[in-house]
Amino acid sequence: MNCIFPGRFQPFHKGHLYAIGKIKDNCDMLILIVENAGESFTFENPFTAGERIEMILGSIEKDEKMLIIPMENIKNNAEWVRHLKVMLPRFELCYSNNPLVRILMEEEGIRVEGIDFYERQRYSGTEIRKRIALGQEWKELVPNFVYDYIKGNGLEKRIRSLYGDRR
Repeated sequence: MNCIFPGRFQPFHKGHLYAIGKIKDNCDMLILIVENAGESFTFENPFTAGERIEMILGSIEKDEKMLIIPMENIKNNAEWVRHLKVMLPRFELCYSNNPLVRILMEEEGIRVEGIDFYERQRYSGTEIRKRIALGQEWKELVPNFVYDYIKGNGLEKRIRSLYGDRR
């Protein structure tokens, strides 16, 4: 069975890594969907799709049973699942805790299973971006590769600048 796991991965963190570890063995193919691929350079979506894909690839073991596919957002929720069906390999199961995703998938006959959160308050992209913006400690929240990638590419500065726009 092919499964999808949609997420923005802004940034990819240990909660995402935990979820992948829990769900990948239930799938013949796990398709990670990097959502909002066209959105970047905002505080909510600071990283490009390419940067997010690099963070994921550097954090997970190579696995031929896993695909990473960036997807543009479409504005019409009623068409979203049909859009995925056209753009992705066939899939039967979606892993998500998002109530809207659950409704949309189930209306199109796709089974949805929730994912056990791993210390959700701590491991959240919003929390990590906020900590980076405020100069607080965040290294322990992300895989080592992600930390080095963000630091090494000067992406902390981008987040701090974008956070400043919110004040």
